[in-house]
Amino acid sequence: MIWALMIATGLANFAARISVFSGLLGSHIPPWAERYLRFVPTSVLSAIIAASLFVTPEGPQFDISDPRIIAALIASGVALVTRSVIATLVVGLSLVWWLS
Repeated sequence: MIWALMIATGLANFAARISVFSGLLGSHIPPWAERYLRFVPTSVLSAIIAASLFVTPEGPQFDISDPRIIAALIASGVALVTRSVIATLVVGLSLVWWLS
């Protein structure tokens, strides 16, 4: 079931992107598609970050003493308080460097 969902999502994403570049839809994306596609960058970035934090060559793990997880938690707090991407990146990367 999960593979079918992944394939369907990938095909929908491909169809939406190729339709814009091929000129089939003109220059506008339908409002219903735009409503769903605006969440794609956030979800993809979240998946990449989660995989880099919680998946190791040995398999999935969650170790609170891992400096990357500590830095991610603090950077998440900074993001919630400041709403600044630059501040979040500076704090998160500085903590990873300092704690490692």
